Amino acid sequence: MASDFDQDRDLLIRLWRSWAKRARELTDEQWMTETRLPGWTVRDLYVHVTPDVMIAMLAQPAVDGVAEVTSAAEMLRVFNAETVAAETLHAQLAELVREAAVDVSRESLIERFDVELPDAFERLTGLSRDTVIAHPILGSVALGAFMDMAILEATVHLLDVVDAVGGSAPESEALERTRDVLAAVPDPRAFIEAASGRSKAQVLPVMR
Repeated sequence: MASDFDQDRDLLIRLWRSWAKRARELTDEQWMTETRLPGWTVRDLYVHVTPDVMIAMLAQPAVDGVAEVTSAAEMLRVFNAETVAAETLHAQLAELVREAAVDVSRESLIERFDVELPDAFERLTGLSRDTVIAHPILGSVALGAFMDMAILEATVHLLDVVDAVGGSAPESEALERTRDVLAAVPDPRAFIEAASGRSKAQVLPVMR
């Protein structure tokens, strides 16, 4: 993908600020509305997407050597390799998010999305898409892959929010980047055959 760290950073900041803008517009009832993800409310998605952990990871020193994972598509293949394991992991994550959401106010989340995290992100320097960072599950990943995954998460879950309570869709750059990552997950030939109507093989979904 023809992008660099600065472009990725700018896109993510715009996405985060669109999350903040939508949160300001919601009623208390909408804030607690159930989404199409079973067990997840709009508030839960805001807590889940808040990128505190991502900022902390990027602030750590770069890792020497070659990244073990170099694309967001590869990250998704790993996370969704086994259906049972993936469903268990997602259920555990949902419970952790619900517990965390109890003590987080909407106002504090808006401030983090709109001001605190963009400011912290803008202060990060000396990074490129080839920078190798430590990852708690995958060992080490290329920053470009990590950023693509962050953009995908922010985009997909914003669509979940829009589905639940309405609002504007993510900008076209975010949608296109997310589409490109998802299309790269399945085997290329299987995806082409299915997408062109030549095959009835089930290649989707590629994430849960």
